[in-house]
Amino acid sequence: RGLSSKRRKGDDNEEVFLTHARLEQLLEAEITILGLRDCRPMTLEMILNSTRDANDMSQLLHEELPVRYAQRINMLEALPNWHKTKSIELVRNMYVQSFKELRLADPTCPEEFTRQLRTIKTRHLHTNLLVRGLKEYAAAEELGEVEINEWLDRFFVLRVSTNMLISHYLEIMGGCEQVDPDEEVNPYQSSINPHCHPYRIARHAAVVIQKLCQQWYGCSPEIVVEDAGSKPFPFVPRYLFYILSELLKNSVRATIERHLEKPRPGMTPEEAGARLTPVHVLVCSGANVSSIRISDEGGGIPIDQMSHVWSYLYTTAEPISCPLTRESVDAPTDLRMLELGDSITGPPEPAESLDPSTDSLRMLEGCTGSSLTSLADADEEQRMLLRSPLAGLGCGLPLSRLYAQYLGGDVTLHTLPRYGADAFVYLNSLGNHCEELKRRV
Repeated sequence: RGLSSKRRKGDDNEEVFLTHARLEQLLEAEITILGLRDCRPMTLEMILNSTRDANDMSQLLHEELPVRYAQRINMLEALPNWHKTKSIELVRNMYVQSFKELRLADPTCPEEFTRQLRTIKTRHLHTNLLVRGLKEYAAAEELGEVEINEWLDRFFVLRVSTNMLISHYLEIMGGCEQVDPDEEVNPYQSSINPHCHPYRIARHAAVVIQKLCQQWYGCSPEIVVEDAGSKPFPFVPRYLFYILSELLKNSVRATIERHLEKPRPGMTPEEAGARLTPVHVLVCSGANVSSIRISDEGGGIPIDQMSHVWSYLYTTAEPISCPLTRESVDAPTDLRMLELGDSITGPPEPAESLDPSTDSLRMLEGCTGSSLTSLADADEEQRMLLRSPLAGLGCGLPLSRLYAQYLGGDVTLHTLPRYGADAFVYLNSLGNHCEELKRRV
């Protein structure tokens, strides 16, 4: 069947007729070519300034997104026997489909281009298959831990950049009004908020993690959030919320496991909670930087494990593969999913009744995503899995540091073994940090 493709340079009325097979060949060749091209480095400030002209933004996305998708396709195809690893092959095919749709899209037709970007964003919502595939390589000893960590860092950096660009464009086209700096920040906002308030995000993260902790353990340490002069700054609320929620998960879990290591028989949740020391969060702003400290008395991290905590393969909890209180391993915990889990599951069952390492794999086959619709239709086994533990994915710390570093900051850990740990989050508050995209890993 013949297909026509209008040229975008030169004569606008000139058309080229191609067979479907020939068009597919050209698009496949473009994946290789564009995958070798350098990405255009950007800053939050540059993206925010692009809101002045939606046409310029659409043209930028049409030129830049295929390059970043092509690089990820080439990365996937460079993995050993990628076509024999089902999860990697599925992810690769999704990116190929999105690449081709973008190359054939017309950025001068705003409604259609916006619809295509929404479809693409939804398609790539879930990252569970990717992480699962890389862990299969590690189990088979086809790739070493260092190689996998570097590969995932590079892949997720490209994912962050494309998600941020798409989200910002969709917000522009959605006609969103200027954000009122006095209003509460939406912690799930995936586009850049020029007035992202770290203290408000920290308060919300504390509420969510306390609720998750109550749901899983039956009690929770108090999370005390203190504002020491924090100021709003341009940032992506979703990424800040992810960073803080992951660090808080580690703190509350460590606190509970240390102070309730030998619970008294018949102890009530109230009595258990009274034995827990609080987790303290301090939020402040300085010259060009916003800082957050999270302190706990959860026993700290053994010195010999400090070099492993930033690995995607490392977890001190029972490993799981499908996070059910959030959309994917690189998405923050969603309080709405927790509330739905409460209404579906009823009173919590003992944690020993779950086998997250095997049940979540079965869940992945029938519930790759965690949409509200799929959760509402879950069977009894799937409903049990809604009470997701506070750890087990192994991605929280490395992704938190990756998000911070990508946007010009950092996450560091300091440990006092057998006492507690302090986590420090430093964020560039100017929005002028230029992304660093390594060519190869």
